[in-house]
Amino acid sequence: MDGLDWDLLDRLAADGTMPNWKRLETEGATARLRSFAPLISPILWTTAATGAPPDVHRVLDFQEVDPKTGAKVPISGLSRAVPAIWNTASAAGRKVGVVGWWATHPAEEVNGFFVSDHASPILFEGLPLGGAAYPPSLEPGLAQVSTREGAIPDAELARFVDVPPGEIAAARSSGAGLENPIIALSRILASTRTTHRIARDLYDRERPNLFAVYYEGTDEVGHVFAASTPPRLACASQADVDRYGKVVSRYYAEIDGLIGQWMRRAEEDGATLVIHSDHGFKWGADRPCALASGNWATAAFWHRPDGVFVSWGKRARRGAPRGDASLFDVAPTILSLLDIPPDTVMPGKAAEFAFEDLHALPAADRANRPPVTRVHAEPMSTKEASEYAKKLMALGYLSRSETRTSAPAPAAGDHPSMTEGGWNNLGVYYRDTAKDPARARDAFEKALAIAPDYYSPMFNLAVLARSRGDVRTAEDWLLKSMGALRADPAPAVGAWAREYEAKGNVRAALSLMNRAAKAFPANEGVARELGMLRYRIKDCRGAIGALSPFEAATKEPRTLNDMALFETCLGDRRAVIRLLERSLSLDPNQPAVARTLDTVRNSRG
Repeated sequence: MDGLDWDLLDRLAADGTMPNWKRLETEGATARLRSFAPLISPILWTTAATGAPPDVHRVLDFQEVDPKTGAKVPISGLSRAVPAIWNTASAAGRKVGVVGWWATHPAEEVNGFFVSDHASPILFEGLPLGGAAYPPSLEPGLAQVSTREGAIPDAELARFVDVPPGEIAAARSSGAGLENPIIALSRILASTRTTHRIARDLYDRERPNLFAVYYEGTDEVGHVFAASTPPRLACASQADVDRYGKVVSRYYAEIDGLIGQWMRRAEEDGATLVIHSDHGFKWGADRPCALASGNWATAAFWHRPDGVFVSWGKRARRGAPRGDASLFDVAPTILSLLDIPPDTVMPGKAAEFAFEDLHALPAADRANRPPVTRVHAEPMSTKEASEYAKKLMALGYLSRSETRTSAPAPAAGDHPSMTEGGWNNLGVYYRDTAKDPARARDAFEKALAIAPDYYSPMFNLAVLARSRGDVRTAEDWLLKSMGALRADPAPAVGAWAREYEAKGNVRAALSLMNRAAKAFPANEGVARELGMLRYRIKDCRGAIGALSPFEAATKEPRTLNDMALFETCLGDRRAVIRLLERSLSLDPNQPAVARTLDTVRNSRG
C-alpha cells in the first residue's frame, strides 16, 4: 500500500476508524520501514519487488524512452534489468499471482496469473487492456470489473466530501482532470475498488503460493487531500477543510475494510499476510504548509523516508515491539518465507524479528537468473502517452518540462532508454543513498546532456558542490537552476543563504544573495532576502539600498515593513512613519503594523 505512514495509522487505529489495522498491530509484528532517496514510487516499488538497488534494477523514472520512436512513454517492465521475486518463485515451481504492481506492463508470463499496472484507473483510465494480463484470456474479465467497479456514483462520492450534490455533478461533467479534487477522489476510489475486486477474484480462484497486490490510492489521497485534513494547517483555507477534511479518514476506513477481508483470507488459508509501503507521508505538524502536495516541484516534500511493515497470521511473531527494517529487506523476507534463497544482488536481509520460525537463507549467486518473458502489447499512442503525462503532472509527479520529448542516445535493440529524469534520479540515489559523489555527478551531467535546460540536475549539482565545500560552484549551479526553473527564485536562494548564515558562514550567504540580486534584478523577493540579511549583519544602509529600487512601485506590504525596520535602525522616524502608513494603505488588516505606527507617531525624537 503506497505511502502508508505510522503517524496516520496509529491515529486512526486509536480513534476506532481502523479496527482491523489495530488488530494487525496487536496480533502481528510491526516495523518502521526505512526507505531511500529519491522517494519515487516506480523506483521504490521495483526495489521492493526485486530486492535490488535502483542502479541495478534500472527502473528510475515515471517514464522511459521508446527505443523505436524516441518518444517518452510510461515506465514499463521493459526497463527492469533483473527478475522480481515472482519470477524467481515461479521458476522454483511456486504458483504466483501479481496484481497492479508499478512498472510491470506488459504482463509477465508466470506459473500462475499476472495483471499489470495498466489495469489501474488512476493513471491508465480509458487505455486498451491489450497486454495487461497473463494469461491473455483474463483481459475480457478485467474490462468487465473495471467498468463495474470503476463506476462511482455521485451519491457515493457525497459520503466522502461535504460538497453540495450539484457541485459534484458539475465537476464530473466539466471535463476536468485529476487537478480537480472531486475527479481525483472518484479515480482513487475506482482504482482501489477495481484493484481489490480483481485481486480477490483471482486469489480466490487460483490460491497461489505467493500473491502480490499493490494499492495506489493510499498515497494519492494524501497528495490531493492531506493539506485539508485536520488538524488544520495555517495555510489551509477553512472552506477546503470543511469540504474535504473527512476524505482521508473515510477513505482509510474503506481501506481498513479491505484489509479485514485479506485477514480473513489469511486465517482461512493458513497464510502469512505481509503489508508494507514504499515510504511514509507527512500527516501532522510536519506537513510542509507552504509546499503544495500536488505540485510537481514540491510533492515529494510530503513524503517521509520511514514507511510501514507489518506481518500477521501464520508464522508472524505476535505482539513484538515495533522494530526497524529496510525496504531492501522486503524481497529477501518474502523469498525466505517461500524457502527460496535470496539473490546476491539483494543488499537487504530477511526480517527474522517479525516471524516465529524464519531463518535467513544464504544468498545464491544466480548466474543464470530466470528469464522474464512478457505478453505482446501494442505500443502506446502519442495521445495516450500524453494523457498519462498530464495525470502525472496533476498529481505532482512530473513538471511540464519533463513531459517534453528529449533526444537521448539511441537505445540498443528493444530496451528502452533512460529519460533525463531517470538519470537525475539515479544521481540523487548515488549522492544521497549510495554516497558516491563521482557517480552522482556523472549521472547529473548525463541528464543535462539530454536536456540542457533541465533545472533539477543543475540544482542537484549545486547541492553536490556545496557538500564538498565548493561554495562558488554551488552558487553557479543554484543560480543556473533558478533561471531554468522560471519560477520565483527567492525561496530557494533565501533558504540557502539562511542555512549558510546559521552555520556561521555569513560571507557565503552574502555572496550568494548579492549574486542572486544581480542575476534577478527585478525580483522583489530576492531583494527582500538580501535586505534582511544585510540588516542582520548590522549593515542597515546596505539593507535600505537593496530594497529602495522597489519602494515606489511595490504592492507588497512586506517590502515596506522591512524598509521601515531598516529605517528604524538608521533612526529616520519620518521615513518609518511614511513606510508604515503606505503599508497599511495596501493592507489595513495588519494589527501589529498599526500598533507599531501608533508607537512611532507618539514617540519623542
